[in-house]
Formats: sequence, C-alpha cells, structure tokens
Amino acid sequence: MKKLIILAILIMTVISCSYLDGSEAQRRGRRCRYNYKGEVQHCGYIN
Repeated sequence: MKKLIILAILIMTVISCSYLDGSEAQRRGRRCRYNYKGEVQHCGYIN
C-alpha cells in the first residue's frame, strides 16, 4: 500500500512538472538552431 501511494505521488509530480514546462514554453516561446542538414541542434527559450 505504501509503495502505491509513493508511486501515485511521483506520477503526479512528473505530470505537474511537464505541464508547467509546457506552459512556460507557450508563454516565452522557443527558438531552435539547425545545422546545414536541417537537423535540430539546440532549442532554448526566448527571454
């Protein structure tokens, strides 16, 4: 029972962190750099 509660808390934490990260990306926007082949090299937030 204890392991189930800990697992539920960890899942809720991961979901909330990924949601907050997604909302920050929408609010600030993202800029990505590409190499000469068109592959993504780096993405970062715009200040």
